[in-house]
Amino acid sequence: MQIQIIADSCCDVTPAMRSTLHLLSAPLKITIDGDKHYVDDANINVKNLLADMKATKNPVSTAAPAPEEFAELMRTAEASVVVTLSHHLSGSFNAAMAARQMVLEESPERKILVLDSKSASAGETRIVLELNKRIGEGATFEQLEEEMPLFINNMRTYFVLEDLGTLIKNGRIPRMAGMLGTMLMLRPIMGENGDGEIISLEKVRGTQKALARLVEMLAEKTSTAIKNSLTMVLSYCNCPERAAELKKDFLATCPALAEVIMVPTSGLSSTYANNGGIVIALA
Repeated sequence: MQIQIIADSCCDVTPAMRSTLHLLSAPLKITIDGDKHYVDDANINVKNLLADMKATKNPVSTAAPAPEEFAELMRTAEASVVVTLSHHLSGSFNAAMAARQMVLEESPERKILVLDSKSASAGETRIVLELNKRIGEGATFEQLEEEMPLFINNMRTYFVLEDLGTLIKNGRIPRMAGMLGTMLMLRPIMGENGDGEIISLEKVRGTQKALARLVEMLAEKTSTAIKNSLTMVLSYCNCPERAAELKKDFLATCPALAEVIMVPTSGLSSTYANNGGIVIALA
């Protein structure tokens, strides 16, 4: 049975990866100042998006794919596995669940699994890579249904942002705290609480020190893992040189890492990561 992988567009992949994975994507939408509209697909110009975001004082609005957009993709195969943003961050998961119900009412013989990534960006990418690996090894739909929620629960996501502007404008960080942090050059090392909600782990002064501390934290957290047993996805927003140096540091410091896969952030990921942002996920 063919199993199709579908993800919303917060899943960061290169064009080559998309082709290799045979990945179908449901695009989110981004609106700035009410009249600048971006569809987060292969044609999006992320640099223009970042420039428009920087120029506005207003919150940037984002919209999940419509249920029919997910449904159209689900109809392409006998079986589908869909990966979405954390339900705490977007309506994408709910839209995909509504689409699942719609398609199963039309075609009860289809098999559709919707996975809440409990993450975003690199986290979705890490899940999609794992799905592709297991499908390639011959995993059945039922095995994926049983095993992938466990994989997601064991995965961890971390991020360091140089520019907190979008998080401040959109109320993800209290405005005064965010502005004070910006003035003091404080760079929060953030993660998720295991259920997809963003939490602050530490605050470090300066981006380079925050990234160095992130490497230390990951070395500590993976110190008991089997050598070469983990894969990391490292998403970066408009900072490939920084990401390449960080990749070297992770591989040199964390023996449990077998591979670090670098990917540029998608439009939606870039909206929150902003220029210089780094997001990592490992499992």
